[in-house]
Amino acid sequence: MRSIEESMKPATIPPDLAPDMDYGVLTELVGYCLRRAQIRIYQDFQEVMESWSITPPRFSAMILIRRNSRMKLTELARAMGIARSGAVEVVNSLAKLGYVRRCHSETDRRAYALELTDEGSDVLDKASAVVQQHDARISARLSEDEHVQLRELLNKLG
Repeated sequence: MRSIEESMKPATIPPDLAPDMDYGVLTELVGYCLRRAQIRIYQDFQEVMESWSITPPRFSAMILIRRNSRMKLTELARAMGIARSGAVEVVNSLAKLGYVRRCHSETDRRAYALELTDEGSDVLDKASAVVQQHDARISARLSEDEHVQLRELLNKLG
């Protein structure tokens, strides 16, 4: 196990931090660094996906619905790691956009199965290509090994 001193070694300071600001311990905290990166990545994602009104949770839901035929809302919530109420909001927004529909479940009369509409499928095809370009752009400063290592490290955290 690493000592506190080892874990508190100064990290590379991001270039977008205000040079005249004292950030104290913040730049040494994993959570703070993750959040700053997440904000920048989210903003870029929002810009490139604006024309389709797709947010990261909506994109994730659409991928999961496509790849897991006729999944139920509770299954979607579990797969996304969110509360059922959060999944309801995501599905409602996708249904309002015309990208997802609820169908009667063949295995459970009390539940609905989720599926992409034809429009949702077309949009997801286009959006997937844009998201892959976005991901390549935001991680362009990483080598392939660093890219793999980053995903592995993030998977260890959550």
